[in-house]
Amino acid sequence: MASGTLADEHLTSRAGTTTGGVERLFLAALILGLAWAPAWLGSNRAMAWGVNGILFPGLVIAYELTRIVLGRPHAVAARHLLVPMGLFTGVAGWILLQISPGMPPSLAHPIWPLAAQALGEPVIGTISVDPGASALGLLRLVTDASVFWLALQLCRSAPRAHLLLYAVMAIIAVYAALGLYLAVFEASRIPYLDGPAPGQVRSTFINRNSLAAYAGIGVIIALTLWLRALKSGAASATGPDPRQRGHFIRLIAQLHWAEIGAGLLALAALMASGSRGGVIATAAGLVCVLVLSFPRSDGSILQRISVLLLPLLALGGAIVFMGDIVFGRIATSGLTDTSRAAVNDIMIRSLHDAPLSGFGYGTFTDIFPVYRDQSISTTGVWDKAHNTYLEVLQGLGLIFGTMLIGLVAWLVGLCMVGAFRRRRHRAPLVCAIGSGALLGVHALVDFSLQIQAISLTFMAVLGAGVSQWASSSVNLAD
Repeated sequence: MASGTLADEHLTSRAGTTTGGVERLFLAALILGLAWAPAWLGSNRAMAWGVNGILFPGLVIAYELTRIVLGRPHAVAARHLLVPMGLFTGVAGWILLQISPGMPPSLAHPIWPLAAQALGEPVIGTISVDPGASALGLLRLVTDASVFWLALQLCRSAPRAHLLLYAVMAIIAVYAALGLYLAVFEASRIPYLDGPAPGQVRSTFINRNSLAAYAGIGVIIALTLWLRALKSGAASATGPDPRQRGHFIRLIAQLHWAEIGAGLLALAALMASGSRGGVIATAAGLVCVLVLSFPRSDGSILQRISVLLLPLLALGGAIVFMGDIVFGRIATSGLTDTSRAAVNDIMIRSLHDAPLSGFGYGTFTDIFPVYRDQSISTTGVWDKAHNTYLEVLQGLGLIFGTMLIGLVAWLVGLCMVGAFRRRRHRAPLVCAIGSGALLGVHALVDFSLQIQAISLTFMAVLGAGVSQWASSSVNLAD
């Protein structure tokens, strides 16, 4: 009996070791995928969408197969996320219905009978005005969900969650440094980049506003990890032995340069981008980080204030050296853009024509010219709405569009619940909340969430955050 028990324990130990090694390999593959995503104009090209659409869902399929082969449960069981999974299933099912051919005339968009009349032959009608664009939108949605699911399962272990955050911070710092370099030495050094005007910082992204949102995520992660490192050092320095308290000053002197360097690079790229919306949205995310971090800090009020001193000095330095780029734009153009406001009005009017069915997910480019009027310039092409909320509602309709927005809000809210409940391993939760606030604000004025490099990075951070919403002592497995 004893030998049988020892053999079972040995097999269990080997299975656990094998599972840990496999999960580390999947985490490494996820990190490499996130590092690739910004390289080609932020993955804002059809070829990049295809690569991502194969890579990340393929990783999920491979991961699920390893769970079956090894006989191991999911780290976070699906039953704990029934509401968001139900919302996602409903939205995905509705998009499939939107692109399904042969819809009854009462559901199919009126553009199809007009097309049949113009062509002089029957045309199969769909709810979507462009089924191909909607199918591509669904592929991108599934790709985002794949990254979230991988991060959720792989980051239930707190060390792996923090490793993912450090990796994302480092990736963003590299692209921020590249953006600053290219701004000085001309972006045309990278062949596929249509170089911006000298001095503009957008790194490898399609525009500087997207780079600003991406860099803002880096600033939020760097600050959160820096505060976590300082808190850990302060906690060890303020132990029961009064003689240890003097170590706090020495710990502050160490400063944790990795987080500081990455944060300053991201902050410099953010400010040098000159994006008004990016700076304001990042400020909203940073407020969330400081509010969630400051009250839970240990030590005296003097120690708490000293923890905030360096971020404030960094922000002040950025404003002094680069603030004229952002504030100069605000002074000349103001905080609002009349063209974007006019586009918002046009989109709101268009919702009256298809309030429930929508025009098809991802079909803004096709439907906007139908409603475009002289409230905006007749020159130029609007391929995105600069307001993700309205674009989602226009594409999916009010019901399913609200479901998709509510899905992300629910997951961020779950992180908020965990941040207030937990005392340890809160950094993934705070990063997810801060990044969610940043992109939630930025989505009001730009299309950062529709740039796949940004949405994939956010999904990874959000997955890591949701994985930590419950204490490690709580078993969330199948």
